[in-house]
Amino acid sequence: MISSLARLTVRAWAATLLAACALLPLVESTLWMLQAALLLGVQAGVGAAARRVPLARPLTVAAQVVVTLVLLTLMFAREHAVAGLIPGPDALRFFGQLLEQGGQDVNRYAIPAPLSDGIRLMLVGGVLVIGLLVDMLAVTFRSAAPAGLPLLALYSVAAGLTDNGIEWLWFLLAAAGYLMLLLAEGRDRLSQWGRVFAGPPRGRSRETPGAPAPARFGHRIGVVALGIALVAPLALPAMDGGLLDPNGRGVGAGVGGGGTISAVNPLVSLRDSLNNDDDRAVFSVRTEMENTSDLYLRIVSLDDFDGT
Repeated sequence: MISSLARLTVRAWAATLLAACALLPLVESTLWMLQAALLLGVQAGVGAAARRVPLARPLTVAAQVVVTLVLLTLMFAREHAVAGLIPGPDALRFFGQLLEQGGQDVNRYAIPAPLSDGIRLMLVGGVLVIGLLVDMLAVTFRSAAPAGLPLLALYSVAAGLTDNGIEWLWFLLAAAGYLMLLLAEGRDRLSQWGRVFAGPPRGRSRETPGAPAPARFGHRIGVVALGIALVAPLALPAMDGGLLDPNGRGVGAGVGGGGTISAVNPLVSLRDSLNNDDDRAVFSVRTEMENTSDLYLRIVSLDDFDGT
């Protein structure tokens, strides 16, 4: 029989990975996800062992933090660690260099980006940090509801960077993981009240054997809630234009009337244009001047140019 803490630990691990699936479209390779799942499993196992001893809650979290640093050191900075295991000053300095390199790679490459060491550290390390927060809140402190905040942060960062047309799938996975975590905690709290009776026997029953009635009812509520969350936005009115437009477009009169004003990020726009192989019309200009060889269209200007 699986204990309630073990069930919560597994659900917290699964919920973190399901939310992290939203990061998959950001890079070309999915190898980092397998590595993150393995390291996250070790991190969760250390927490489960510490709670079984049992250790105090702060000591449990501290043990997971130490193990997480050791795991990241073994994967990324083994040559810079003390005895190849302990993250000393050189290893921490190397981590900083990798994170800086990862930030530069994020600005340099378009999505999906190649899986460089810097980007891999950002992805794997970020998932481990979120997983630690989820495990701490949901399992160590037995409060699964606030654990949705780090999961939401992980999903929101990924959803804000990708636009591949299947955002609903990543939302479904993240929401399903969070609901599984809530149901596991609810079942644990309900079991503390005593034995749950599903009602008097009614002969042959088509209900799923082995699961109490409240658990089955909770599963049904979760499925209905996910369905409503996916279908409801299709029926709501969309707000295009103005400050609420996600693309930053606002309708204005402009020169000649009926024009459109767009907010342009020059770095992102230039990078997307250079990585686009399709021939397409970007904009059109009408002028009464006969000689247009000396005309330029400026979309942005720097008020402080330092030469770089």
